[in-house]
Amino acid sequence: MAGNASFGVLASTTLQKYRLRLADHLRNHHVLWWQLDQRGFITEEDGGTSIVEPILYGLNSTARFYAGYDLLDVTPQEGITAAEFAWKQAAVAVSMSGIESFKNQGQTRVLKLLTARITQADTSLRRILNKSLIQGDGTGAVTGYGANELTGFGVAVEDGTAWSTYGGIDSSDAANSWWRNAWLDFTGAGNTSFITAAGGSKEGIKVMTNMYNTLMRGNDGPTLILTTQDLYEAYENTADEKQRFTNTKLADLGFTNQTFKGVPMVFDADVPANTMFFLNANHLKFTMGSGMNFTPTPMTRAPQQDADRSHILVYGNVTTDERRAQGRISNFVSGL
Repeated sequence: MAGNASFGVLASTTLQKYRLRLADHLRNHHVLWWQLDQRGFITEEDGGTSIVEPILYGLNSTARFYAGYDLLDVTPQEGITAAEFAWKQAAVAVSMSGIESFKNQGQTRVLKLLTARITQADTSLRRILNKSLIQGDGTGAVTGYGANELTGFGVAVEDGTAWSTYGGIDSSDAANSWWRNAWLDFTGAGNTSFITAAGGSKEGIKVMTNMYNTLMRGNDGPTLILTTQDLYEAYENTADEKQRFTNTKLADLGFTNQTFKGVPMVFDADVPANTMFFLNANHLKFTMGSGMNFTPTPMTRAPQQDADRSHILVYGNVTTDERRAQGRISNFVSGL
């Protein structure tokens, strides 16, 4: 065998040691993933043909006051259904040719090269997962991964120009209007920029306030505002000092942020232009297949090649149990 005969065993062992670190990197480099993890909403699930989320969409009409021997209402109830989400798969390869392992004989040299390859794979897999989470609509129209991509915010928190089927529930049907996210079209309200030409009325703040209030249910409301860099800077340049606090916990973790009504706002390069998401992580979940959470396959010899390779695998998808807890503002031009 060409190259380092013990490389396969060494590489497989190293990849297994890196497994939890790879998963942690996803959570520690992207603030929404971190919020989901903090709330226990990055979970693992054993098998199943799909990921099922029970949905409460109506109240129980038998709830009432009564006196003495009054008959109690036992009318059978509806108002509970389930959304079904397909399992999605993502992978990245870590490989080493025979000549590379030959040139790097000696455990220290091999580990340095292998660590570099794992870091590259880690960064690449995190990027496609994050992009698919934020842009994916399950068709590949934006991310280019076809039906294999996550059913991310491209459909879960969609532009309501035309409502889609999500989780098996057709939200274009008026009977399913409860399964629609909140949506505001900034230009549809007659606005053309974050600040009016006169610069005094701060129309952007008004629209953000309207979205925030629309999503509040008692003390349950948005936990994160995710937007583009230009909109983030527009808010920073127009908001009053008393509005622009920083969430110190996120700042300590390295996430640049400011707050709106106490909700952290961050920007991400994968957010579509002129878009602002108001997300409630209490009603979002990323479910991974049990044992398929950044799991490396054994390092094995590639067929008909002088090379060894492993794949780091992720099975899962993003889901929600209350789509109307999420909001999207479209056509939100910064005006800067």
